[in-house]
Amino acid sequence: MNQIRRLSLLKGILVGLFLLSTAPSHAHDTAGGWAHEGMAEEGRITGGFRVGPSFTTQDAGLSTAGPLVNFQGMYGLNQWFRLGIMLEWEHHGLDRPGSGSMSTVTVLPVNLEYRPGHFGGVIPYVMTGIGVNINTKDVSDSFAWRVGGGLDYALANWLPGAPQGTMLNVETAWKRNHANGDLSSIGLLFGVRHTF
Repeated sequence: MNQIRRLSLLKGILVGLFLLSTAPSHAHDTAGGWAHEGMAEEGRITGGFRVGPSFTTQDAGLSTAGPLVNFQGMYGLNQWFRLGIMLEWEHHGLDRPGSGSMSTVTVLPVNLEYRPGHFGGVIPYVMTGIGVNINTKDVSDSFAWRVGGGLDYALANWLPGAPQGTMLNVETAWKRNHANGDLSSIGLLFGVRHTF
């Protein structure tokens, strides 16, 4: 039942982010209203590091929660889209006593991020990526599909004197990992991203 609630929460967050990102533009005001002008910074590279918990979506013999670490590099194609790569590591204990644990390294060489605009200093985005899950503990590797959404907030808005281009970031994403059963997970990431 908890897994159904987690999946419903993720769906709700993704729908909310999608609705926010497609909201009509009423004005490009500077008082903090919604501005639908694209925030992908064409021609610039963004790198990010995030950490957080990972929750399994099915009862597949894994413990419910485990750590998640994420690295990414993105390139601004135009004002709306970024294209890039992502690397994730997550770790879950096995439910059977004495069975140890299992790690998954996910390599996503194709990621697309849509950044429609901003609401004051908050920049929402939705993203998707494909790649491969490399599983340990004699679990076969599998196709990876990751879909999620998040928010960036300029660190300089919160901490005067902070480097320009540095963003505080929060993201939630569902990742497919169907290998020897459904090992898919939902991640909740917190970290920083910097645009060079």
